[in-house]
This record gives sequence, structure tokens and C-alpha cells, in this order.
Amino acid sequence: MPRIPQSILLPAALALAGMPCAQAAQTVTLPASLCPQSDPLFASGFETAVAIPSQPSLGSGGAYPGALVRTINVGGLGTRSYYLYVPTGYTPSQAWPLLLALRGTTLPTANGAQQVRNNWSGIAEAEGFIVLAPVGNSTQGGWGASGDATEISAVLDDALAHYNVERSRIHLWGFSAGAHYGHALALNNPHYFAAYAASAGSLEMYACTDDGSYPPTCAALLGSVQPKIPVDIHLGTNDPLYSPPHTASGDVLRFQANGWTLNRNLYYTVFNGGHTYSVPQLDDTWRHLCPFALAQ
Repeated sequence: MPRIPQSILLPAALALAGMPCAQAAQTVTLPASLCPQSDPLFASGFETAVAIPSQPSLGSGGAYPGALVRTINVGGLGTRSYYLYVPTGYTPSQAWPLLLALRGTTLPTANGAQQVRNNWSGIAEAEGFIVLAPVGNSTQGGWGASGDATEISAVLDDALAHYNVERSRIHLWGFSAGAHYGHALALNNPHYFAAYAASAGSLEMYACTDDGSYPPTCAALLGSVQPKIPVDIHLGTNDPLYSPPHTASGDVLRFQANGWTLNRNLYYTVFNGGHTYSVPQLDDTWRHLCPFALAQ
């Protein structure tokens, strides 16, 4: 899979969010009552004095609730569809967290996007967040094809314009190729995503390398990230990425060597299995992502 041209990562979505430079962003740990979703004013008033960042997108006009498909026109790409799940309790008067879910290598790619949306929907319903699953442009089903960053930007822009999304709580999760791409996407945009997760993914498959064969090196990339965006990693011991010549099992050490702290803003789960994920693992992943927000 070709490596991502970092200059084109999410330009439109970042402009829509109106967020300043990455150095101004700070990671905030939310009160426990916000996971699952509840009224932030109630939580702030009765539980803690922690300032809860809020940047509602105030979008309106999108259909809800349930499993949905939206079709939009993306400049240079034409008509594109993406898959959504909006919880039953959704109301436009309250800003809701959003999870960008990136499928693995699947043909046809629309089926893969729909599958990850469906896999996350029960958790989204129970915990109170919106799921967004784009399709992508690769004829081989991976990520990183020309137009992928443009499409992701456009579907995020569309979701924020049509639903009231809490922009301080936009998270990312990816599986396999979506996890490789997700590493690059999140680490290059830590002032946009509050936290992210990689299931069966590897830093060296896309975002960086240790040997310097493609800039940046993993140390240079991770060392430059501010704030240190919380990350959840799930990896099977029988996954080909776990053992040499692949190096995914070393990613946790790469993060720790560059400022992340295990079980504080870095979660690493090794399980007895292959190149896969399960819905219970997704539930565990959300518990690690949910407590984080971005303050500017």
C-alpha cells in the first residue's frame, strides 16, 4: 500500500473545525459520567470541576436515528456514499461524539464500510456516539489511493454540517489497512482527533519506518506529535504483523519511547488470535477512547 502524502491529510475537515495549530491543543480526560454519553452540563455541575471542552458543530437536517447512507458530491471524485449509524437517543439540541471507522481491505469496498458501521452500531447505540464509515477509492480495497484524504475530509464535513457533532470528541478507529492508514491520519492530525485506535495495524506498514527508507522515521514522527494523542492497539499473537519481518508488536515500545505512557494514554491489548477483531474488542476499544477530548 503506498504511503500517504502527508500534505493532503484532512485539509477541508480541519478548516471546517476551525481549530488552531496543533501546539494549542490539549488532551483532556473527561468525567466518568460522560462514558456513556450524558448531559455535559449535568456532569460538570454535580460531579467535578474539570472544564469540559465543547465545540458543537450545530449541524442540522440529517436523517436520524438508525443505520443510514448519505450520498454527497466530492470535488474531483463525483458522487460518493458513506455509511452512518445515529443512536436512537440522538437529538440535534445536544452535541454527540463521532467515531470515524476505517474498514480493512475488502472488495467491494462499500460492503466493508457497511460491515464496520454495523459492527460498531450496537456499541454506538449503548454508549451514545455517531459512527461514520467512508468507502474509499482503491480498486484493491486498501487505503491511500488518490482521493482518499479528499473523500474523508468531505464526509466529515458533511456529517458535521448535518448532525450536531461534538468536535472536541472526534475519534478514529481502523482495522488492517484502515489501521495502517489510521496511524498516519491521526498522528498527523492530533489537533483534530481526540483519540484513536488500531486493530491489526502497524506503524511501519504506512505511517513511518525505523530504517529511514521513507520519511519520517517513526521516532521523528512520534517525537513531533503534540499533544500525545491517546491510542489503543489491539493485536493478535497469530497475526502475521506480530512477528518478523513485520514489526507491529514493537509499536507499543515506539510509542513509549516517544512520550506515551502505558495505561494512561496508550493501551495495548494482545490476544490469542489472528488478523481480525471482534465486537467485544470494539467495546473494549471504546472504553479506552471515550474518556478523551480536545481542548484548544
